[in-house]
Amino acid sequence: MFRKIFAGLMGVALATGIGMTTAQAYTVKPAKLWVTAIAIGTPIEGAEIKVGDNTCTTGKNGTCVFELKPGMYEISVHEHGGASAHTKVNLQEKDIRFISLDLGASALHPSGHH
Repeated sequence: MFRKIFAGLMGVALATGIGMTTAQAYTVKPAKLWVTAIAIGTPIEGAEIKVGDNTCTTGKNGTCVFELKPGMYEISVHEHGGASAHTKVNLQEKDIRFISLDLGASALHPSGHH
């Protein structure tokens, strides 16, 4: 009788995973990417920054921050006046990167500001 109970308990334990060795899942740590849209050193507010499938509109500091999986990404910046810039970046796990894309003088208003 004891054998049947023990065998039954072991069967339940194995079926539910109790007592089994479990492999710990590896979690990929994201990379952080700061992208700043500038025009001759001046941050551009309202520019659209796209990194892979992620899009952000810049605030007064001209910067968007992205948390991304490791990999190669195309970065594009478009300003409402039509100026644009592009680059690529290869991110590794836990990278911290800062990229500025200069849209040139055409992205500035005649006052020298955006």
